[in-house]
This record gives sequence, structure tokens and C-alpha cells, in this order.
Amino acid sequence: MADSSINSFMTNFDGGARPNLYTFVLACPGLAVLNPQFAQLQFFCRSTQLPASVLGEITVPYLGRQGKYPGDRTFEDFTITVINTQDMNLRRVFEFWHENFNTYAGNSTSYPNPRQIFGTAVVTQLNKAYQPVRAYQLFDMFPRDVSSVDLAYDNNDTVSEFSVTFGYSYFVTDNSPANSAAGIGGQGLLNPGAYVPGLAGSGNGFGFGNNGFGGGQGFGVSFGSGPSGSGFSFGYGNGNSGFGFGYGKSN
Repeated sequence: MADSSINSFMTNFDGGARPNLYTFVLACPGLAVLNPQFAQLQFFCRSTQLPASVLGEITVPYLGRQGKYPGDRTFEDFTITVINTQDMNLRRVFEFWHENFNTYAGNSTSYPNPRQIFGTAVVTQLNKAYQPVRAYQLFDMFPRDVSSVDLAYDNNDTVSEFSVTFGYSYFVTDNSPANSAAGIGGQGLLNPGAYVPGLAGSGNGFGFGNNGFGGGQGFGVSFGSGPSGSGFSFGYGNGNSGFGFGYGKSN
């Protein structure tokens, strides 16, 4: 029999995960000049999502019945919504990245192997203490669609925004099992080997650390966030030759 007591419910419910508590960090190792601009997404990424996990289905008939088995995994597009600042800097950056895959007029590119300028991102759910509780790292990202921005004389009391839809190859989570093809260890977390294959250097990888979400060294920039003194803070600092994310609670 179901327990209908509201007291029992409230004893077992912790208040729930809040969809407005998250961080989104994006970087493109092959076009490192963009990364300081992408750091602005910590403020202007108005919405994003935790990626869907989808398995196909294989149906095998047998004597009038059907056995069902898990099929191949697919990864659906990933979308963010970005607030436009007056200088439209982030839109300019995304359009620049987009055009590097195929120029507007010339139908050409300086990167015949597009993976040279693929990106990677981490989206993290935070709890009400602004601590990370669930993280996803997406690999081989490229901006498939930079949306239009509608303009109108009667569009008052609003700030313009646009969406960016990414294609990507796969994601891993903070408790993904061992995956040797991606160079990722198990042990219930992502170890410091979770790099973008072929693009990473010697920086720190995505894994549990001591200095907050971030702290990895990147191509001239690294990202960090976590409780620090007066509250939740972000920052980026110096980086050398590697690229990666750290994940943990700051001291």
C-alpha cells in the first residue's frame, strides 16, 4: 500500500535538482584564440541541457513472439541559448568558428581534417550549495547551426539571444565505466586521460580534483569555479600545452 503521508514524502525528498543551477564550459583546442571569448559563456549561456542517452532496439522474432535487445547508441544534437551583449561578441565568435569549417563564399576551409578544430565541453548540474553533483563531457563538437536573431521595431523590453546547435561524437559522465577506446578509466569517475584524441597535450584531464571545477591547463586559458570564500566564483588563468577539465570541490 502506498504511503500517503506528506510527512513521509518530505522526509525522503531533498528539495530536488534545480534546472537553473548549472555551469557550461566550452573550449576549442585547435582555435585557442577563441577560448578566452568562450569563457563569457559562464555568464551568458542562458540555457543548455544534460544530453540525452539513447540506445536503439533490435527486434528478433521467434515462434510468434519478439525478443528485444539493445542496439546501437546514438547521440542527439546538443543546443545552448546565448544572450547577446551589445557588442555581439559571442555571436561573432561562433560565426567565426562556424565559417572555419566551410567559408561563406568560397566553399572551402583551411582545415581539411575538421577534427583539428573540433571542440569539447562540460555541462554540470550543481546543487543548492553550488557544488557539482553530475557532469557530462562532450567530445568532437562542432557548431552545426548558429540560429538567426529576429529584429523588430516593436520588440520592446527584451534582450536578443540566439541558439547554437552542436553535433558531437559522444559524451562521457563522471561515473562512466572503463572505455579504452576513449582513453578513459573507470573507477566511477573520469580520470586525467579523458582528452580529445589527437588534440590534447600535457594538461590536466577531466577528473576529481581539489581546486574546484576547472583548474586544468589549456591553450592559454583554463577554467575554474567553485565555492571560494564569499561564494561561487569563476575565473580563468594561465595555461600551457594541454587541455582538460578538473572536477571537484574547492578548499
